[in-house]
This record gives sequence, structure tokens and C-alpha cells, in this order.
Amino acid sequence: MSGASAFFILIPAMYALFTTALIVIAFVDRRLIAARWAALGFFVAFVSILVDGLRDPGGDRWVSWFTVATHFLPLLIMVQAFLSRHGKNAPAWACALFVLASIYVMPNMPWAPPNWLRGVLVQATCATIIASGLLPLWRYRRQSVVDLIAFAAIALACLSYVGRSVVIYITPIGESAEAIQQFYNGLNIAFHSASALMGMTVGIVLMMTIGSDIVRLRMEESEIDPLTGLANRRRLERVNAQDAAGKLSVGGVIAVDLDHFKRVNDSFGHDAGDEVLRKVGSKLNKLFGELGTVCRTGGEEFVILLDRDHVAAISQLSSAARVAIAGLRFDGVLSAVTVTASVGFHERGEDEEIGNAIRRADQAVYCAKTDGRNRVVGVMNDKGFHVLRAVA
Repeated sequence: MSGASAFFILIPAMYALFTTALIVIAFVDRRLIAARWAALGFFVAFVSILVDGLRDPGGDRWVSWFTVATHFLPLLIMVQAFLSRHGKNAPAWACALFVLASIYVMPNMPWAPPNWLRGVLVQATCATIIASGLLPLWRYRRQSVVDLIAFAAIALACLSYVGRSVVIYITPIGESAEAIQQFYNGLNIAFHSASALMGMTVGIVLMMTIGSDIVRLRMEESEIDPLTGLANRRRLERVNAQDAAGKLSVGGVIAVDLDHFKRVNDSFGHDAGDEVLRKVGSKLNKLFGELGTVCRTGGEEFVILLDRDHVAAISQLSSAARVAIAGLRFDGVLSAVTVTASVGFHERGEDEEIGNAIRRADQAVYCAKTDGRNRVVGVMNDKGFHVLRAVA
């Protein structure tokens, strides 16, 4: 070990600390996929830097190759950790680059590059692997301050490796044992210092993002109706706030109210009523889960906030909801029961508040109820006037 032995003890110790903390977090909440990836990434980095610190710079070249390959790998894993927060994976081409670059820098091979080119390629490969996560993370930067910080941390790490490849190109590594030793006593220490700082920064940012995810998951739990698994009124309020802030675009509202639901509870008990609500909620989520936000707002009442991209078909979708609910079949004591619903909809105006759109859809439901139930009524805009019109 060189005179910088203390340096090569502190770095793996820091990586081991991050690994331990992330393993604990991942164990406590198994939904945090990013914590698992991050723990794996820091563990691989811990092994890599430990081996690099203990090896003889002029010794076995396969040990040197191992430290290079295990330098590529944690960078790829860290990109995956950040992307997994959004349900995405690292690009396949980045994985292929990791494999090909690891093969190309193998020692004692006919294609083995000279030291200076090997050094440039290693740093450039690291920069490219990190860059593979920049475009996806750029798309999410506006979701929260934490996402913007995550993008900035990845961008800075990428620039760090770009700078290293330029430095090695300007001051190339020689081929002699003395030149290699000089590199390890000079630039390599500087590179490891940069890696330590980058690793600590990325670790802190990852802990921030995972902490943000924990808060978000807890918030989402409080916004889920435990019976149906749909969003509740609290989520409805948050969607309203996000729409007002320009983060969402709700184009219309479909309101659904089950007909004579009290009779089900009175005749068959609340357990049977709960089963009806669960099945209706599951059917509505299947129909509209990809088209907007499906909420149970109370009792037998449901509201769908339809994305603006799908609002052109709001009348047909409302009719589909009515037909789907009427087509539900139940087991046991409910086997002979047919559940119907009165459905109302309203296409939201450009500057109309969501709350007002929901009230208009509710008015349409009331009209459908008075018109005999198991109906679909829409609030239409006719020459500047809002008109109730039966659709089905």
C-alpha cells in the first residue's frame, strides 16, 4: 500500500457506511427499490476501492482489470438506482457498453490498448455510462426539488469523468513501470479524491431522494381508500392542487353513483356491500386507471378525473362505465343481484376549477337518478349555456 494508505481506508469505510445504511432502509421498507440498487452499487464500489488500495500498482494486471470493471459496474448500478425511483431501467446500450468496455481493457489480449488509450477509454466509458441516465432524469427534474438535485448530481459526476479523460489525454500514462508508478503517485490520487467526493455527494443525494420517496409513500398510503384501493378525497384534493400548479391537466369529470346501494347493505349485510364496492372499484380502475385518477369519494360514490388527452371520448367512456358496472356478476348471497349505476359527466372548460367541474358532473348524476337510474347524463356546453343531456 502507498503512503496514501489512510486515504484508501477512509474511502471504503465511507462506502461501507452508505452500504449498511441503505441495506437497513431497504430491509425496513421493501418497496424502496432504489435503496436496494444503491446498496448494491456502494457495496461493489467498496470492494473495488479496497482491492485498488491494497494492490501493487505494478503487479498483477488482472487485479488491475478487476478494479476497472468494478469501477464501471457501480456507476451503472447508481444510474439504475436513480431511474428505478420512476419505474425506469438503465438503457440496454449502457449495459452493453459496460460489458464491451470491460472486455476491451482486459490485459494480455491481442486487442489490449496502450496505457494512455486505456486510461482515456476507462474515463470516457465512465462518463458515457453516467450520461445514459441524464436524459431520463432531465424529464423528471420538475417533479420535485429532489429530482432536480438528483439530475444535477448525475450531471456533475458525468462532467468529472469527462474532465479526467481530457487530463489523461493531455498527460498520457507511460508504458514503463516507472511511468505507471508516477501516475499512481500523482494523478491517480487526485482521481481517487474526486471519486471519494463524488461518491459522498451521490450517496447523500441518494439518501435525500430515498427519504423523499419514504415521505411520498407514506403520503400515498394516507390517500388510498383501504376498501377499494382507489384514491380517496385527500388524493382528490392533491390532484386539484397539482392541476392548479400546472403539473397535471384534468380535462373532464365522470361521476358514478351506485343505484339503490342501501338495499344491498340492508338485505345482505355490510360485508356484501363491501364486496360490491370492491368489485366496482376494481372495474373502474381497470377501465380508467391509465386514463386519469379514479377516486372513491364516499359511500357508493366514485369520481374519475379524466386526463385532457382522453376527454374527447368522455361520453363514450361514461357509457362504458355504466355498462361495465351493470355487467358485474357476484358470488354467494349476491349471485342473483344486479348492480347498476347512474353516471354523470362534464367536459371541463379551459379556466374552470376542478371543484366546479365535479359539481356539474354531480348535477348530471342527480338528473340521471330522477330520470329512472342506470342512465348516463352529461352537462354539455351549448352556445355558452350548460345543458343537461341524456346520453344513455
